[in-house]
Amino acid sequence: MKIQNWLNGLAQSGYSSLAGSFQAAGSGVNYLSELAGNMRLFGSSISGGYEQQVDERHYLLVPDARNPDGYSIVVLRVLPDDVPPINDLPKRRLLHLPNLESEAMLRHLLVEQAKSQELAKPQDGKTLACRARELADAIDALDKQVFGGVLLIGGLVAVFNPVAGAAIAAKSLIPSLAMFASKYGLQVAEEKLSDAEMARRAKEAETTLAKEFTQSDTRVVVNDLLDVLQRALVTNEADFDPMLAFVEIRQSDEEPEQRRFQKIAAQAIVGVYADALGDPTEQNLAQLGPEDLRFLRLLQSTWA
Repeated sequence: MKIQNWLNGLAQSGYSSLAGSFQAAGSGVNYLSELAGNMRLFGSSISGGYEQQVDERHYLLVPDARNPDGYSIVVLRVLPDDVPPINDLPKRRLLHLPNLESEAMLRHLLVEQAKSQELAKPQDGKTLACRARELADAIDALDKQVFGGVLLIGGLVAVFNPVAGAAIAAKSLIPSLAMFASKYGLQVAEEKLSDAEMARRAKEAETTLAKEFTQSDTRVVVNDLLDVLQRALVTNEADFDPMLAFVEIRQSDEEPEQRRFQKIAAQAIVGVYADALGDPTEQNLAQLGPEDLRFLRLLQSTWA
């Protein structure tokens, strides 16, 4: 079903229906995926397992040989435990790259797919923070174009349409329905709203959230796991073993935040390659050697 069509079927539902949908969704992270021109865009929401008291959107440039330019983009909204999608937490955006040189590739991808005039302008004199903000804005625009705002409002769609919501959210995305309803002025089980009113409220929430994230701090993260994957895809096992690189990362004295970012990258990587792990045809298209598959399965078992 097309993502935009989901929003056309918003319907009022009570807590029991919502809970049942999340139970059916299971405990893993579920991804939406759509083509944006020649590039694939993935997206999801993660709730639970993170202790930061910040509402974050992570944008990850994931090496993927199945795309003409060699990358997919993953957008993840990460919420702390027991925090609903509509909240008062400070917002933050983080752009994850394999290395700083790959910023130019991400800019190229977005100029091609998002048709961003701003990104096409010369970047001389702009700070890294300024460039990161421009790139995040362009990905948000592409996200809205492809997914119609579903990723941004996340669990709000689940309140209106649990069947659609279950397909895009982890099981615990709305751990406190009462907290959500109180903040947003909804009484899901009792209040009867027309489809038009629910759509209006969803649009208001989307607009408010988008503004909060646009005005938030935006920074670049050079992510070790993305770098390992990028090197693994252009080498063979004799030249580079990603498993050994993974062990070195795990044994390094990383700060807690860096370790958290590695976990988020692992979840994004596994989301991109989930269909290839059990499909030899996809493995060939993705140019995955035996050492690459071992690396991906290790990420899956360790962090995803």
